[in-house]
Amino acid sequence: MSLDCARLEECFREKGAEAALETLENHMESTGDHTGWFYTLLMRARQGLGLDPTPTAPAEEIPAGKHEAYEEAIRSAGRKVGNAALEKGQLEAAWQMFKLLGEPEPVRQALMARELGEEDDWELPIRLAYYEGLAPEAGFDWILRRYGLCNAITTLSQETPGGPEVRQHCLRALVRAIRAELMRRLRADLRHRQGLPQAETDAELGPPPESGDISRLLDKHPELTEEDNYHIDLSHLQSTVQLSSQLQACAERTLARELCDYGKRLKGRFVPRGEPPFADFFGGWDRFLAALEGDDAEGNISFFRQEAQAAAEEGNPYPAEVWLDLLRKLGRDREALEAAAICQSPAGLRGPCRDLRDFRPMREAARRQEDRVHFLAALLEQHNLEPRAR
Repeated sequence: MSLDCARLEECFREKGAEAALETLENHMESTGDHTGWFYTLLMRARQGLGLDPTPTAPAEEIPAGKHEAYEEAIRSAGRKVGNAALEKGQLEAAWQMFKLLGEPEPVRQALMARELGEEDDWELPIRLAYYEGLAPEAGFDWILRRYGLCNAITTLSQETPGGPEVRQHCLRALVRAIRAELMRRLRADLRHRQGLPQAETDAELGPPPESGDISRLLDKHPELTEEDNYHIDLSHLQSTVQLSSQLQACAERTLARELCDYGKRLKGRFVPRGEPPFADFFGGWDRFLAALEGDDAEGNISFFRQEAQAAAEEGNPYPAEVWLDLLRKLGRDREALEAAAICQSPAGLRGPCRDLRDFRPMREAARRQEDRVHFLAALLEQHNLEPRAR
């Protein structure tokens, strides 16, 4: 039976406040109005504490001596309503309560215990796991499974919930996913060329690729990358290669070089080009990753240095920014100042120059930018560091 205001008022007049509160609470619980139930519980708690009953009244009205008791009533009400929602599988309603309490663990556990099938609604679990930060690693894995590479790449173009460690997980997962997809399509293309029937399941195409499998397959079958032939969305491939440069040392950073190897073998009108130092897009990024991996690091660093210096003469600072990023990732701070002198302001260089007791990069940046004030400042700063003649 529905409970309208008239019946609620009748209950209050005939049976009193406690009966009316109980009636309202039972109604909110039975109809699944979790917010209304929560506020009804607060109203009962306020009534019991001798406070004004309105649950949305300002907290400043509560006497200091009753703050602790009322805060405990809030926690009790939130847990009661939240746990009831969890028992019914209503994660959204449960999260509203436990988020209010700053207690995410019950919802996180329920979320991770849920098995998602093709017919399930994935939007809510993904939002809670990734965007609300309850389990961002799992949330990103679900984005990949449900919505694919394009959505996953777009997601990584934004700030990652949970900080650097979560982002590293997401980047690793992306590299593995696109690499597995590339291998699946290469194998399918090879079966087609060999006149074999197409596999009905991915499993029939073979196991997940191990390190070096893609390059070995391409070495054995160069026809797979013949003129105007490609196997995966090249914008996805380009984005993943670029994002992989953010990876710390791990197996996936090495695997990303296989993606570069595939890209370098492409021919024809679909070969992507970029701006220096990535005019040869996949070749340039392979050099960047190779330097991070310690593969001919000096030679590859020299390549980016030369690109930066040449572009600087034309007023293009971007190659120097790439060179600077690479040096910083390698922990070569002193050399990084040389790159920074091309692409950063002299004022911004003062701190690093002072730390290294070398103001030549600040002076060079000021010279390039015709900033006479900071040019002289750099000369004076360096002079002040020199031993005074006795």
